[in-house]
Amino acid sequence: MTNREIVAHYTRSEITGYPNFHQISNLGVVQFRHEYDEDLLAHILKRALEIKESHAEMRQLNLNYIRDAAFHIPEINELLYSQDRMRTAEQLSRVRLEPYPISVISSIITFTSPRPEDGAITWHADGVPVTELVPLSISNPEGGELELYAGAADEGLFRAHAGEEIPQSKIISVTHREGFSVLGQLMRLMHRVRPMSRGHRVTLNLNYRSAEKPFIDDNSMCYLAADNPDFAWQDAYVEDIKLRQLPAYLESIGANGA
Repeated sequence: MTNREIVAHYTRSEITGYPNFHQISNLGVVQFRHEYDEDLLAHILKRALEIKESHAEMRQLNLNYIRDAAFHIPEINELLYSQDRMRTAEQLSRVRLEPYPISVISSIITFTSPRPEDGAITWHADGVPVTELVPLSISNPEGGELELYAGAADEGLFRAHAGEEIPQSKIISVTHREGFSVLGQLMRLMHRVRPMSRGHRVTLNLNYRSAEKPFIDDNSMCYLAADNPDFAWQDAYVEDIKLRQLPAYLESIGANGA
């Protein structure tokens, strides 16, 4: 296990309350001191703010973000493909990982504030299996915590979409801190950003999946298209299914049936 400072740690079964089948490991959410290069993060933040107006869009879930962030800010690749970063994530998740291969979602930058054009992402469950949230800037926040539904995602989403207020007794809250990443297997975990009444946060999101079981993934074409309707990613998506997901899946069920 990594010797980095850990300030919050929840397994997946602790959050949902039962054993989970569709998962890459029992990773739930862990918040840890990341020790990434401060100058690199400052540069990424500066560039993100410079291109926010021209490249950030809100299409669903009340989330304003820059898609394909590493394309627009190539320095993000220093983190996205850092072997040290990957080793830490693998130690914390207890499974071998790889960067998520679809570029429009492998790295994104989100903006959260009380302003309507930024918003705060509503209750949902992620498509990608694992996300690392790296705060680039947090200013005078009130609200903005990562909130996890303590229970089955389907139950929580049904309640949320029916207009029910989720009781505090069913919420696990993680407060973002500069210098600390939040690593979470947020696929099939209902979560949101608590709306902010003051301040703002800019966050770099770096996405992963299992290297051995890349088919454990809820990022359907429909889900991707809701935020990326140009379908420029379609060929890469299909190619990944053909060359990575399908062979790994067939190998997995063959091994299980042996």
